[in-house]
Amino acid sequence: MNRLRSKAGLVIALAGALVIPFFLVLGAQRGAGQEKTGGSTKAVKAGQEGTVESHDRTNFPLVGKHRTLGCRECHLNLVFEGTPTDCEVCHWQRRQDDRYGLRLGTRCADCHTPQSWKKVDPAKWNHETDAGFRLEGIHRTLDCEACHGSGGFAPRPTDCYSCHESDYLGTREPNHAEAGFPTSCPSCHSQRAWEDASFNHADFVLQGAHASAACSDCHKNGVYAGTSPACASCHLADYNGTTDPNHSASGFPLDCTECHGTSATGWTGANFDHAFPIQSGRHAVACSECHRTSDYRVFSCLECHAHDQTDMDNEHRGVTGYSYSSQACYSCHPQGNG
Repeated sequence: MNRLRSKAGLVIALAGALVIPFFLVLGAQRGAGQEKTGGSTKAVKAGQEGTVESHDRTNFPLVGKHRTLGCRECHLNLVFEGTPTDCEVCHWQRRQDDRYGLRLGTRCADCHTPQSWKKVDPAKWNHETDAGFRLEGIHRTLDCEACHGSGGFAPRPTDCYSCHESDYLGTREPNHAEAGFPTSCPSCHSQRAWEDASFNHADFVLQGAHASAACSDCHKNGVYAGTSPACASCHLADYNGTTDPNHSASGFPLDCTECHGTSATGWTGANFDHAFPIQSGRHAVACSECHRTSDYRVFSCLECHAHDQTDMDNEHRGVTGYSYSSQACYSCHPQGNG
């Protein structure tokens, strides 16, 4: 009898060890996923999570970034009933991911769209209309705090210098401050980049070779103020070094434009205003045919026209003022005619 009772007690104990954990697990499953939200304690059932498409049939269709989120991002512990639909509840009260700490208000949808925080609806917010400064070029890619800082979004000056004073003062090529450049950046720069500047060189129009020259070719050591526009201030060495023809010995003018013009891309092709006609006939010869020395002020007519002085004397017998000299020839024949 004692042996029978002992076996029965063992069976009952074994059954209790199996049944009690089963009820504990069952109770835990029934309570899993519950969180009080607005007084609701209803939990998600198996298969209740659904799909993105099924969510579109609710009063909160998923748009933009919301379509890529997992359910738990918005439905805490997968409690679906009572989930708020206001942007600020999720993005501040729960997540507190408003980088500006509500300084711009709590109504996210007044400016932003679900596609991206940076994709602001132009119909709701326009930087040019609402802030008085049109965002172009590089400004369109900047983070708001790059201009506004972290202190808030109070109105800021819209002139370039208020933001770019350090850029202006720190520029060395050319040195804007020493050159006295204007502090209104748009007078030279666009909003795309600093490098594509276009300076209005009105006092000395850049043409020909000057248009392709680097600024430093004329403005030495980064000094821009006071640069002389006279040709000789830059090209005196070219003038003195020229031997064909020798400009200095010939007394050519220091104003290069008189012969070379303003649109030339090189020194060749000069157009000298020769008082004596040399463009046609037998006078269209090399300079050295008439100018036998390096001094172009000196010319000779006799090399070609009077190999025999006796012949010239006979031809001019009775001509008043005649003399056998090139200067006399030119005084009577300034156009080379007989």
